[in-house]
Amino acid sequence: MAKLQQTVEAVTVLSQRKKKKKKSKKQSAEEDLLTAKARPPPEEEFIDIFQKFKYCFSLLARLKSTISNPSSEELVHHVFKPLDMMVKTTGGPTLGASVSSPTLTNSAVTLLKDNLNEEEMQLWTSLGTNWTLPRSQLRGPVAPYTPVFLDGWKPEALRADGQVWEDPVESEHKHEDLRVKQEVWNTCVCNGHGGTPEPERLYSCTYDFIARNSSELSVQQGETLEVVESSKRWWKCRNRFNQIGFVPFNILEPVAHIDSPVNNKPPSVRHKHTHKQEITQAQRYGLTSAEDTENKVMLVNDELLQRLTNGKTSLNKPLVIPRSSETSVPLDYHSPPEEVAEWLQGKGFSEPTVSCLGVLTGAQLFSLNKEELRAVIPDEGARVYSQLTVQKALLEDARRATELEAVMEKQKMKVDLKLESSTL
Repeated sequence: MAKLQQTVEAVTVLSQRKKKKKKSKKQSAEEDLLTAKARPPPEEEFIDIFQKFKYCFSLLARLKSTISNPSSEELVHHVFKPLDMMVKTTGGPTLGASVSSPTLTNSAVTLLKDNLNEEEMQLWTSLGTNWTLPRSQLRGPVAPYTPVFLDGWKPEALRADGQVWEDPVESEHKHEDLRVKQEVWNTCVCNGHGGTPEPERLYSCTYDFIARNSSELSVQQGETLEVVESSKRWWKCRNRFNQIGFVPFNILEPVAHIDSPVNNKPPSVRHKHTHKQEITQAQRYGLTSAEDTENKVMLVNDELLQRLTNGKTSLNKPLVIPRSSETSVPLDYHSPPEEVAEWLQGKGFSEPTVSCLGVLTGAQLFSLNKEELRAVIPDEGARVYSQLTVQKALLEDARRATELEAVMEKQKMKVDLKLESSTL
């Protein structure tokens, strides 16, 4: 905004000076400087700032219940003033309207609809569907977005607790997608579609839980699960996508069925503080005994066998698993498109798949879920997702190994210092 303000001022002064006929050498030098200042920033910078405006609206919506004086609703009006200046400077809404990424969250669209005045609403709607519709209502895939800051600052890869830092707007998109799918699934369950679970087996999640391996199931607070098997401290559950995995029993509460109040058991009441402590312990240390671990592995193996045999006790013909060719090309979140394309080729994917996905960076490829990959490449989308899942696990193992080495090195230094002190 400061750059644009300087540009406007320089243009104004230049237009006034052009009316004067005689110029001194000093005035000519000043005019050269003003001419340089009067040049607007390049188009790339305008696009970058338009992206940050959209990102800002989603952040304000996410913070709505958290901030005040000024509130999110009040800050929206402050943001629209420089946005109006940007649109006017670029000669109208065309350039801004072309910015598709990042997409707005549902809550951001609601925030704007409920709080804009007439003039702001006119500006907002002039920017088109990329600004007025949330991601769930836009057609086609939208490129992932990571804010880039001109001074070189960027968020750390890991949070203070060692977990991978997740973009807050992308996290909000995932929560909203899950809520929509949850509502659809609940409707199907209530209407008896797709095989309704027995009411006493339906449980609601009281807290979020993030799976740490392929045998566990990530769940969201408020999500409804069908308990397939309840034993030990980890329960085997099925979600609305028919995915099965283990969830800590102490984040599950029984749900009374809407049509049949069969569940006469009173829901267990736990103190929230104790509840969170139990979940934290479960997430940090996993299963508490070798017996639990063995039981869990056996159950997962049984389920894997069932899936491989399609529920039959024996296979009519030998199972052939296509093996990808080995590749020495590494793939991580920093890989450029060239390495992505080479990695896909090394894994034996077809030329159309390599051509389609080989233009993405590592971070962009890892951000795609199974549904998005299937939509882009129906034939090989599921296999690409499977290979990416394996690659993510390898990267996570490497990260943990590096962290462990760092901890061990630090411990060794402490021991060496103690020995040195005692010797002195």
